[in-house]
Amino acid sequence: MEVVEILAAMAASKAETKDPLGLFLDMCDRVVKVASATFACKSDEVAILLLTADAKHLRFAAPRKLMELGTIPISKRESIAVGVFNKKASEVMNNVPMVKHVSFFESVKLRDKPAPIQKMVTVPILRRGDVVGVAQISRKGENAAAAGPDFSPADVRKAEDLFEAVAPYLLAARPEKF
Repeated sequence: MEVVEILAAMAASKAETKDPLGLFLDMCDRVVKVASATFACKSDEVAILLLTADAKHLRFAAPRKLMELGTIPISKRESIAVGVFNKKASEVMNNVPMVKHVSFFESVKLRDKPAPIQKMVTVPILRRGDVVGVAQISRKGENAAAAGPDFSPADVRKAEDLFEAVAPYLLAARPEKF
């Protein structure tokens, strides 16, 4: 996987960089590009959330615009991301509007007009068996048909494989106080 080689080189340069957060976010952006291409979705339909330094919240690393808007407490039961984080198990939902969930972040304007998430794959990001974050790949649209095809179990496996491959490098580059 070419992205792994690129991330390895980027993570190795962490000690020399004057902007560790910028390096980390650039690495996350590269992962988003690969995930977007793999799942034929837009870059704002891929989210990477990592555990904060105090291990009490999930913080967006991608999309960048969501990083500064706050965190999600890992005790928040209505959060799909927190559910996957706590269960350590991937999940596919092809009917997101029918599931009670935290929708605040969906309302953030990432493109001309915010569109609701209709379908989503959520996978835990693991390091040595411990969950250190969550990745979400979604399909947005005004309705399920407009959002595109349903996600399948094969999509879940592809997402798990991708994030398992990139996790060590993202975690190595993550700033201490993220």
